[in-house]
Amino acid sequence: MLQDLRVYKRVALRATAISISASKKYQVAGFGEGDRTSIGGFVDGKHKPTIKEISSALSGKAPLWDGLVDFLVKEHGVRGELAYGGAKYGWFLGFRKGGRPLADLYPGMNNFTVQVVLGRVATQAALSVRFGKHVQEVFDNARQLYDGRWLFVPVRSRRDLEDVKVLIDKKANSK
Repeated sequence: MLQDLRVYKRVALRATAISISASKKYQVAGFGEGDRTSIGGFVDGKHKPTIKEISSALSGKAPLWDGLVDFLVKEHGVRGELAYGGAKYGWFLGFRKGGRPLADLYPGMNNFTVQVVLGRVATQAALSVRFGKHVQEVFDNARQLYDGRWLFVPVRSRRDLEDVKVLIDKKANSK
C-alpha cells in the first residue's frame, strides 16, 4: 500500500498534461470545459483520466489533494478507486471502508470537491465541532435526508482540508 502511495506521488509530481488553447480554456483529455453543471471536471465517461491528467488539472491544489489521499490511506487504511458517476458527477476517486463509502474526491481545474455523506450519528458528532467558515457554511446548508447529510465541500485551503479530515473521521467512527 505504501508502495502504491509512493508511485502515485511520483506520477503526480511529474504531471504536465495541461495546455492552454487560444481561447484561454484549459484542455485536458476528457475534461469538461467550464461545465458548471457537474461536481467534477472530468465528465467524459468514455475517457478514464490518468493520475497524470488529474494531477495536471489540479495544478496548485495538488498538494491538498495529495494530503487528503495520504490521510485516507495512512489513517483509514483504504485505497481509492477511480469511478465514473455520470454526467452530473464526472470521474471521482472513491474511498470505501468496510463496504461503505467513506469519501469521494472529484477533481476539477485547479480545484477539487470532496463528498462525505454523514448519517445521523456522524452528523450529531459533527455538530459539536466548530469548522472554518467555508466548511461550516457547507455543513449548515446541507439538509439531513433519510440516508444522511450529503456534503460537497470544495477544498480551497489547508483549513478546508483539515475540516474535511475531521468530517471523514466522524463518519468512519460512527456506527
